[in-house]
Amino acid sequence: MCKSDNVRRLVESGNYKAALGITKGFKRGIIKEDLDKMTLAYECMIYPQFYEQIGTDTSIAINEGVKTLITLYGQNKE
Repeated sequence: MCKSDNVRRLVESGNYKAALGITKGFKRGIIKEDLDKMTLAYECMIYPQFYEQIGTDTSIAINEGVKTLITLYGQNKE
């Protein structure tokens, strides 16, 4: 199973944290803006206090990253 297939499976099961953890390492096939949103979402899940201290609204960052993840890897995406 390739990484993209694994991400699709994780998204389908609702395990967004694990899926974001994989996508943050992707280098190809994703525009920088989308990759940045997903990476920030994952980092906010892992280190929420740090990102809150530097002024990031972690709930917004996580929601945007998850939305991007679902758009790219949700149902009916190949």
